[in-house]
Amino acid sequence: MEVKLIMFNKALFKLEWKTNYKILIIFCLILIMYTTIIISMYDPELGSALEVFSKSMPEIMAMVGMSGTPDTLVDFITEYLYGFIMIVFPLIFGIILSLRLLVKKVDNGVMSYLLSSGVKRTTVWTTEMLVIVSNMFVLILFCTGLGIICSQIMFPDKLDIFVYISINIGVYILHLALLGICFMCSSIFNEYRLATLFGAGFPIIFILIQMLSNMEGSMEWLKYMTILTLFDSNKLISGNNEAYLMLGGLAIIAIICSIIGAVVFKRKSMSL
Repeated sequence: MEVKLIMFNKALFKLEWKTNYKILIIFCLILIMYTTIIISMYDPELGSALEVFSKSMPEIMAMVGMSGTPDTLVDFITEYLYGFIMIVFPLIFGIILSLRLLVKKVDNGVMSYLLSSGVKRTTVWTTEMLVIVSNMFVLILFCTGLGIICSQIMFPDKLDIFVYISINIGVYILHLALLGICFMCSSIFNEYRLATLFGAGFPIIFILIQMLSNMEGSMEWLKYMTILTLFDSNKLISGNNEAYLMLGGLAIIAIICSIIGAVVFKRKSMSL
C-alpha cells in the first residue's frame, strides 16, 4: 500500500538497477583513473606538473577550467578535477541513463508493454527518476570516497575533508539540475533522436559556453548564459554564502524541470 501511495514501483526500480549497473561501473572506473592520476600530480613543495601545462598553454587550460594556481590539496583537486572532468563525465553518464530509462522505451515499444501491465504513467516516471537520481548519487559518493582515500594515502592530513565533501555536494546538485533538463526532454519527446538532440544538446551547449567564458576577455560575459556558473567551487571553498544561494538556484531548476517532465509525460499522446 505504501508503494502505491508514493507512486513507486519496487520491482521496476530493481530491474532498472540490474540492467544499468554496468554503465555505472564503467564510469566509476574512468573516474578512478582520472582521480588517482590528478591527485598523484600534486606536490605541496614544488608545485604540480599541471601548473607547467597551465603556463605553457594558458588558453587551452583556461577553456577547461584549469587556469588557477592552487595552494592547498583541496584547491588543487577542485581546480583540476572539478573544473571539467567531474562535470563532463557524470553529465555523459546522466545523458545516457536519461535516454535509456524513458524515451527509448517509448520509441521501441517497451513502454507500451509496461503500461499495459497495469503500471501507471506517474509511477513509471517517478520510479525511473529515482533510478537516475540514485545512480548519480552513487557515482558522486564513490568519487568523494575515492578522493578522500587517495588523498589520505598519498598526502596524509593534507585534504580539508569538510570542504571537499561540500564541493561534492555542490557538484551533485549541479548534476541534478542537468539531469532535470535531460530527463525533461526524455519525458517530452516520443522519438529517441529528438530527445537526444535537445536532452544532450542543451547541456553540451552549456559546457561550450562555459569553456568560452573561461577564456575571459571579451567572452567572459558568456558565463551568465550557462547554469554551470551557479556551481562556483571557489566560493564553496571560501564558505561564501552566495555559493549556497547559487546551489539553491540549481535545485530550483532541477525541481521545475522535473515537474514539467512529469506533467507532460502523464498527459502526452503515445502510440501504445
